[in-house]
Amino acid sequence: MLVDLASVSLRIVSFVALFQASGAAIFVALFGKRLAQSLPRIRHVGLVSAFVALASVGGHYALEAARMAGDFTGVLDASLQTLVMRASSGAMAATRLAGALLIALGLAGDRNWRNLAALLGTLFVLVSFTLVGHTAVHPDRPILAVLLLVHLFGGAFWFGALVPLYLVSSHEPMRIAGRALDAFSSVALWLVPGLMLAGVLIATLLIPRLAVFKSSYGILLIGKALGFGLLMLLASANKWRFATAINRGEARAITLLQRSLVAEYALIVVVLGITAVMTEFFAPDS
Repeated sequence: MLVDLASVSLRIVSFVALFQASGAAIFVALFGKRLAQSLPRIRHVGLVSAFVALASVGGHYALEAARMAGDFTGVLDASLQTLVMRASSGAMAATRLAGALLIALGLAGDRNWRNLAALLGTLFVLVSFTLVGHTAVHPDRPILAVLLLVHLFGGAFWFGALVPLYLVSSHEPMRIAGRALDAFSSVALWLVPGLMLAGVLIATLLIPRLAVFKSSYGILLIGKALGFGLLMLLASANKWRFATAINRGEARAITLLQRSLVAEYALIVVVLGITAVMTEFFAPDS
């Protein structure tokens, strides 16, 4: 029980850190040239997140052998660790670790090649999610892999931009903050519907029957969908209310935007936590 708790806790931390690091890399590549005061801080957030991802992914991978053994002594069992290494989880961990390292390397400086390294790392991180799990063993794996990549990219872009937007609103002039928010919204306008559509299609392909919604997996999936619905409401407020007010020069709108960003961040962490629990312990056909 303690092994499972430690494992899923590290999995949740790794999801948050990986998405934050990947999203920061995307944000810097897309909008970094528009920023001055906040850019070093955004890079620092992404860099720290990449190192947290390295530690949590490594820790979660090490605990796979402990879960097989039923207690923490499995971490030191060379034969079990060899089995884990040869499984698909070994390729997943290696890909994620390589991705996090590339993101850290990319965000450590401001040259163009570093942005490319960070984006390549982001690709590694996103691809790693297609190597294991329910989509990896499904008969429609090629279609699911593409849909999952679209879903993950949209999620990483959205979640990873929240802290950068908070920093932009805190450290940049209101005029620049308004422009950055508009630029983010113009991209999100296309990506977020794609994220939602991909998620619906993935669920449709994975769920064999409606009775699944009475299972633990189905209940968690409903919770995830409700969380996404709340996120859409907050995102709409950011775009149509707060961004407009900031562009008009209303100082109070900055505070309201930041509160909304914090709420979005907390909700997405909950959604990522639900996803980690779903993929760790349950299956669509359970």
